[in-house]
Amino acid sequence: MFTEGAAGLSKSCCLPRRHFVNSKLAPPPLVASETMRALLAAAAEFAALKPWESMYNRHIVGLTDPVTGETRLGSVLGNAGEVFGAVFYRRPAGLRWVLGLMACPDESMSLEAFEGLDALKVEFVPKRQMFKKDLDTLNALNFKPSGRGSVWPQFQSVQPGWLPWFIDQTEAEHLLADLPRLTLFSALLHNQSTLFDDRAPAEIPFLPSPMPSRSLQVEDLDWRPLVASPEPCSWFQATDEQLAQLRSLPRAPAAAYEYGCSLMPGHAVLEKGRRCCSRIGLLVEHRRGLVLGFDVSLGTASLVESAGAGLVKTLVQSRFLPGEILISGKRLEPILEPLCAVLHIELILSEPLSALAAAMASVGEFMRVGPR
Repeated sequence: MFTEGAAGLSKSCCLPRRHFVNSKLAPPPLVASETMRALLAAAAEFAALKPWESMYNRHIVGLTDPVTGETRLGSVLGNAGEVFGAVFYRRPAGLRWVLGLMACPDESMSLEAFEGLDALKVEFVPKRQMFKKDLDTLNALNFKPSGRGSVWPQFQSVQPGWLPWFIDQTEAEHLLADLPRLTLFSALLHNQSTLFDDRAPAEIPFLPSPMPSRSLQVEDLDWRPLVASPEPCSWFQATDEQLAQLRSLPRAPAAAYEYGCSLMPGHAVLEKGRRCCSRIGLLVEHRRGLVLGFDVSLGTASLVESAGAGLVKTLVQSRFLPGEILISGKRLEPILEPLCAVLHIELILSEPLSALAAAMASVGEFMRVGPR
């Protein structure tokens, strides 16, 4: 049990050893030289157009995979003058993320929503920001970008729970199919600046598949309203052993705890040779802000399992069953409600949870610095 308040954590806090072991990173996936050369040429053509000068985040284009028929949504990065490149949202989670961003920009940029991001991207960065393994690949292909500054193409795969990683052969082929089409669409939009006027945020122009052999025309676009598929909803099912352990705890009916289970991208964990995020579960006393329970899990695990198992563990660490548990964010409510009902704990959706927020910030600082 922790004895310090939200302003700091006890140094007796024990994190799993794996979270501080600097294991060896896995080598990047192999990508055929001819594929990478073609992708670099496509990236150079895209960058030469400088589409970020005329395209905004709301300018999303629909792309249909020419082989699988999968839907991806492409967007240009860089109108704010900070990050330059292109991103292609994929699979249900990625499409749900970007459609949510378009519907509720402020809410979708929260850390809670960020964990669902699934995309491929190319970002143009200064040479000093390139990973050595990326530079080795470009050097082996005798690639030299034109110009200076943010001109070096860095291709990355982003998956829920993982930090950005190197692309593999299949992902390189997807980028090679999508990037030239986004370039053509950017050229069209440059000459048709009112294209998105009077269009609903979720109305997406889809490009033809296959693409015409001529330049892209406004008439080629197929505007479709897209609605994000609902996020799979489930609840945590405690084992008989976990329930027996919880029911053995003494009750403190007047007590109120705050609970949260959030990603902490600033603390990377090496899993299977790749960097992934940690997910932190915290149980905090509502009135005084004391940290009563702490749990660390991999960000790649489902929120259902991490949040449920984290609540079980932190309640056991607290040594009591409270009368109330306060949570923020609607995602946790359906996950934890059945367990709380069985334990006769009132689960309350409440904003803001200042004690929990302060404790999370303290944990983040502790994990960034490491134990002393």
